[in-house]
This record gives sequence, C-alpha cells and structure tokens, in this order.
Amino acid sequence: MLTNNQLRGNFGEQVAEDLMKMAGFVKGLDFEHNKAQTTSSSRPDFAIFLPDRTKIHIDVKFPYANLQKASETSDVALKEQHYKAFAKDVREKIAQITSKDYINPDDKTVDFVILFVPNEMIFSYIYEKLHEVWMGGMEKKVILAGPFSFTAILRMVRQAYDNFRYQKDIHEIVGHIKQFEKQFELYNEEFEKMGKQIGVVSDTYRRIESTRTNQLLRTVDKIKIEAPTQPETPLISS
Repeated sequence: MLTNNQLRGNFGEQVAEDLMKMAGFVKGLDFEHNKAQTTSSSRPDFAIFLPDRTKIHIDVKFPYANLQKASETSDVALKEQHYKAFAKDVREKIAQITSKDYINPDDKTVDFVILFVPNEMIFSYIYEKLHEVWMGGMEKKVILAGPFSFTAILRMVRQAYDNFRYQKDIHEIVGHIKQFEKQFELYNEEFEKMGKQIGVVSDTYRRIESTRTNQLLRTVDKIKIEAPTQPETPLISS
C-alpha cells in the first residue's frame, strides 16, 4: 500500500482524521477536509478551527520511496544516494506547501502550516537526520509533525477550546453576579422604604397609644366623677 502514491495519500489522510476525532474534534464543526478557501483556489487536506474560527491548515505528505530504497540496499554509496534523494523529496514537499496559499490573512488563517507525516518512524528520521531540512521548513513557517507531535498539537487546540468555554462560563457567572448585585440593591432600597413606612406607623401607634389613649381615659374618668348621682325612687306600695 505504501508504494502506491494514491493509497499512501489516502492512508495519511485517514490517520490524520482518526487522530483528530480521537482528540474530540467533530468533522464539519471543529475541522473540515479538502475544502477550498473562500479567497483562494487552494485546497488544504484539512483545516482545524480555533475557538474564534481562525484556521490551521494541514497538508498530509508522505515521502517514502527513496527511504524505502535506502533501507533495502546494502550498498553504502547507493544507500547514501537514496538518503540524499529522500531529503530532496522532503524539501520539495515543503516547497509545494509554501507555493500554495495556505497562509492567508484574508481567509483568517494562522501564520504557519502543518506538514503532517503520518508515519512516526519516517518523521523521526527527518527530525533526527535532516535537521537542516525541517529547520528550513520552520523558517518558511511549515511545521513538520508526526503522529505523536500532531496529537500534542491537537490537545493544545482542544485545551484552547476548553479554556474558551471556561472563560465564557466565567463571563456568564460574572454577569449573574452583577445582576444579583443590581437586584439586591433594588431589594435594599425597597426594604428600606418599607422600614421607614413601618417606623412611621409604629411612631403613630405609640403616639396614639400614649397620648390619645391617655386623653380618652382621662376624659372618661372625668365623666364618671362629674356625672350626677340619681336619687333612688321609693317603691310605692299598693
């Protein structure tokens, strides 16, 4: 399968998509596959969305033939020739990516592209033996990633999503607190008004009880004292 360019490409894209799904990304929501940009005819293999919908473009490249030939021959000179050819293949893959409009501020992209190598052994060889090649790619804002490092990138993006949601939750909580403070202030104002009204009623009650009631009682007492006594009527005997 790896010797066939088309099958190898399909395999690489499947690995990338599986890793994204394993990281919790949903196709069509968190990432898209082989979709043309709005301001360009370029079609990256994948585009991952950041929380603000900024895109990270991913191109899946899988140089293999010359590395395979180098591993199969015992001729030292020929092996070295194949290794050099493989390094050239990687440089060409990087050049192909930089020739495409994958970094495009008008299409709201980040300022780098990920070159995904879906075979960890091949990526490790590039990283360990072709230092100048992958460093040259970084200078051109092309970041090479194998399955492990690609998974780490996906986790960072996923964490960004979680932090974004957490921040949104924080804003909602703060909003609720502010709303509570506003309602509590209004409650205090109304409660204070009611307290004043109760105070007025209480003062009126005490005034009525202490002053008016006493005045009424004194008046009643005077009525009792000053009222004339009626003489008894003698009984008339029959």
